[in-house]
Amino acid sequence: MPNPSAEGASKSLNKTITEVMKFLEDSGDRPNAGLRPFLHEKIGDLAERWYRRGFSRGHIQSRKAFLSDSTVPRTLDYSCTRTLSPKQVRDIDLRSTYPKKKKAPKK
Repeated sequence: MPNPSAEGASKSLNKTITEVMKFLEDSGDRPNAGLRPFLHEKIGDLAERWYRRGFSRGHIQSRKAFLSDSTVPRTLDYSCTRTLSPKQVRDIDLRSTYPKKKKAPKK
């Protein structure tokens, strides 16, 4: 006889996985078993995406703040290790390049 609470947990995990994958625009396959570790992986993907965006955003804001004396380099590279989801430690290589300012066309 199937365990009704396990079935409910599976539905809940599947619903959460669907929402996270939709947000990530990830149309990949999902496993039939081991949903919890798979969800943790997807949460880690989501956290890494936000972490990367925050890094780039910080670079742009820093550059704007110090543009007058050019103390912020146009390209930043950084490697780190972060725990982004339960039981997941990831090595993340970050690179942010501030776009070159477009020159006005000559008349």
